[in-house]
Amino acid sequence: MVDGLVVIIVVATCSIFGGRCPKMLKKKPSALAQTVIFTVFMLALIIFVYHFNIPNPNMILIAALVLSTSIGGTIPGLVCAILMFGYSLFFFSTDHSFFNFTDVNLKKIVVITLGIVINFLSVAVLKKNRDRAGSQLQETNEELQKTNEELKKVNELLKSVASKDSLTNLRNRYSLRQDFEMYVGIPLYMTFLDLDNFKEINDTKGHMHGDAILTTVGKVLTESFRTSNCYRYGGDEFLIVTENGNEDEFQASYENTKKHLDAAGIQFSGGYVYGVAESVQELRNMIMQADEMLYMVKKDAKNRMNGKAFEHNYTPSQETIEHYKRHQGERA
Repeated sequence: MVDGLVVIIVVATCSIFGGRCPKMLKKKPSALAQTVIFTVFMLALIIFVYHFNIPNPNMILIAALVLSTSIGGTIPGLVCAILMFGYSLFFFSTDHSFFNFTDVNLKKIVVITLGIVINFLSVAVLKKNRDRAGSQLQETNEELQKTNEELKKVNELLKSVASKDSLTNLRNRYSLRQDFEMYVGIPLYMTFLDLDNFKEINDTKGHMHGDAILTTVGKVLTESFRTSNCYRYGGDEFLIVTENGNEDEFQASYENTKKHLDAAGIQFSGGYVYGVAESVQELRNMIMQADEMLYMVKKDAKNRMNGKAFEHNYTPSQETIEHYKRHQGERA
């Protein structure tokens, strides 16, 4: 009968722990569930050590008490401590009466009780400190994660500010340098626009009027070249990079730009080349060739645009190279 009871309790304990452990790894069980689990665990050990007459059973039970308190916490540990104390009264009392003790066994009870109390309190305090440290660590990690997310947002904002011209809201030369490699190996229209007589406008009507003109140009280019990347290249110079465009779409964007700028009383000249740059150096040459096309248009007659296919064997003039260096801040 007793053997069967021992087997049943041990199997039940193994079943509880076997079924709960995978879940405990994923989600911490409630205080009540932990108390039940460790109570059954301690009862099973008590019956086991008593039935099989295990020598020095208190060592095993103390270890179980430490385990229960360190994992389950104060309440499961306290319940296990009470069970262990009750078993000690039962085991060392005369005829297992719980009340009658010899002098020797009474001393043993006192020593065991002190051991139970000391172990329970020590482990409970250690667990409390560990839990507090874990909670503080979790709060610190959450704060660090929040700070990292805020820094990421700030970095994105700074990157956006650094890559855009504040007046026209177009991309700037820094952004062009960042975008350089993505233009290699694909069909492009590389277009330079330059406002006609802009210096005279600034000198006669003031820089505030000139800034208003630049702002208008930025808005018109953004609306007209929707599928292109528009850059403010210099003071009154703009670079437009159209990827995988065709002649009809490009001309439509140009005509729309001219229409709106003419309506605003703003004239501009333009030069462009189209083709595929097979390397970063060819892309630089493509920009410089478009710049030379613009220069030729302004030298011949302003307020128009002209272009041609990109020449892979193109060699820029020294003046064009110097102009590129000034605006790009790199060696051509």
